[in-house]
Amino acid sequence: MNLKFTRVLGVSLIVGSWGLWGILLALPFMKLTITQYAIAGPAILVSTNIFWIGAALVGKDLILKYNILGRIKVWLAGRSVK
Repeated sequence: MNLKFTRVLGVSLIVGSWGLWGILLALPFMKLTITQYAIAGPAILVSTNIFWIGAALVGKDLILKYNILGRIKVWLAGRSVK
């Protein structure tokens, strides 16, 4: 496969997994039946798998370039990002 296509697909999967997590955060505020909640529950596993598949496609160099996890840790600690 083309390297550019692989990276675009990987980034798309990562962003898509964040969107799925956003939907999951909204679940407690939705009026759903128990069955619908039970169906939505495994979405956590699916979104985590989508994230890691995207990270594998993107590659270590791009993850380190954007320092995704480091920026999140700094933001949570309340320090400024350089």
